Amino acid sequence: MVCRHYRDEVDTIRPYFQSDHATLYVGDCRDVCAELPRRSVDLLVTDPPYGVRWQSGRRGEKFDPIAGDDGTLDVPEVLGEIVTRTLRPHRHVYVFGYPPDALAGPCKLGGTSELIWNKAQIGPGALDAPWGPSWERITFGVYTPSAANRKAGGGRLSARLRAESVLTFPRPNSRGVNKHPTEKPVPLMRTLVESSSLVGEVVLDPFAGSGSTLVAAVLAGRRAVGVELDERYAETAAKRLEKAEALVRDMVGI
Repeated sequence: MVCRHYRDEVDTIRPYFQSDHATLYVGDCRDVCAELPRRSVDLLVTDPPYGVRWQSGRRGEKFDPIAGDDGTLDVPEVLGEIVTRTLRPHRHVYVFGYPPDALAGPCKLGGTSELIWNKAQIGPGALDAPWGPSWERITFGVYTPSAANRKAGGGRLSARLRAESVLTFPRPNSRGVNKHPTEKPVPLMRTLVESSSLVGEVVLDPFAGSGSTLVAAVLAGRRAVGVELDERYAETAAKRLEKAEALVRDMVGI
């Protein structure tokens, strides 16, 4: 079901898409997450705007600039507000594009470490440079509310699960990137989801884009909650979620 009424008569944010396993909102993630129940989220995974004014270059059909990517949005501060309100203590956070030092303070993260997504091919970047980027940073951390516990190294035990820190998943090639300019492969997102949550738990993506995190969560048997500012991408995410829900129904024989 896709619903296009975002607010009711008392100005409460309503879902754009809602199903048995997923809820997607259109709006500012700060407004939406302020209305979510406190400490109702078990895992936060997100790919926020990087503040670099990214715009597609050599494509026949170009993407528009990404909302919030003009450098005026303090992403670590916004994520800090969301994490401290919605995430259960001692649960995990994965954020693309920002180093641990930028996120640890605002998000109250302990046990931070840096993962590398190896894209297995050259990604977008300065096209006139002789070397092209083929990897992307992912910061992992454990929400540790107590400052004393963070100072004492709280959160490190959860971060010591012995998994490889380089995650190799091919990114879609230039023609395959047709849903969102910074689209992430679902298998990569599913690896993160399954590494840090259990079946039936809630996975939040406050910068949902075209919905790869949400689709991965649904396919992994989790409950997905997402927020996207741009309705065009939210509509793409909703359609992808409908397909994911159908796959889940087929798998369980409903």
